[in-house]
Amino acid sequence: MLCVECGKREAKYDNLCEVCFLKKVKFTQLPPHLSVTQCPHCGAIKFKGEWLRMDREDMLHQLVMRNVDILHEYDSIDVKIDAEELDTREIKLHVVFSIRYRDLQIKEEHFSTVTINYESCTRCNRYFGNYFEAILQLRGMREGEEEMVKEFAYSRIEHYSLKNKNLFLTKEEKKKEGVDLYLSDKREAKKIAREICDKYGATLKESPQLAGRKDGHDVYRVTYSVRLPEYRVGDIVRVEDGIYLVERVSKTMVSLLSLRDARKKTVDTKKHKVIPVLRNDGLEEALVIYSQGDNVQIMDENYRTLEVKTPFPHSNGEKVKIARVEGEVFILP
Repeated sequence: MLCVECGKREAKYDNLCEVCFLKKVKFTQLPPHLSVTQCPHCGAIKFKGEWLRMDREDMLHQLVMRNVDILHEYDSIDVKIDAEELDTREIKLHVVFSIRYRDLQIKEEHFSTVTINYESCTRCNRYFGNYFEAILQLRGMREGEEEMVKEFAYSRIEHYSLKNKNLFLTKEEKKKEGVDLYLSDKREAKKIAREICDKYGATLKESPQLAGRKDGHDVYRVTYSVRLPEYRVGDIVRVEDGIYLVERVSKTMVSLLSLRDARKKTVDTKKHKVIPVLRNDGLEEALVIYSQGDNVQIMDENYRTLEVKTPFPHSNGEKVKIARVEGEVFILP
């Protein structure tokens, strides 16, 4: 069959020969003028009402592919974009589509100018407007612990903000009783509060407060108060009638070591009362003078000699930590 256009060559493509097909058929059409909305603060791009974060190259690729009209079927298509920034609001594009149709390789060129319109995205509007949905209160911290706990909280905020771009820290407020962190997302704030509780054995109190109404629904802000326990790893505590060294704290469980018989036990703080007796910074140092079995003779910081029974083995000349509890002296392992 001959080409219906020229009648000279074999019709191989839609009743046309190769020459006439390439003259008559266009695969792509790109408007000479394109526009895009970009946030001036974070660079996010608005496509169909949704803010997306991407680099300039991805933005131009998305813009071209969203606006190109496909005029004819094809087997495959690739695009190459050369961009020239004329100023902060205009970009000149040279777009080349490489198209495969059957055994043909076709290139189509387009030139277009992109106009950039600037508008603050939802996240930045909230950020610069001091928006917050939750207050994360850090309480019960000892001297020197505040930075440690804050650093952990900040690391979890960073972790969750990688998945949730609407999560950010609005502000940090120093209080007499601790630190308040204002967060933009209450669901993520609750996750972070729970992780702090798990790590430090803290308790969590949740207090919602009506902040207004939106789309006919009540909107709440929530305060998550995280309070660290009165004891820490290395502290001496009393549980029932025993004196113990705190070895591990997690959520509601505390791992203990008896200073009287070296037995280990784990207690649930919801069922057993753990009473702080001596903080780890209140322990004294002593020197082992003589040790035989569970009988140990030590010299304390005031050069007094003491006879102490202990379940833990010690060597002559060894420096040890001791705890004085209600007139009784315990040697730590």
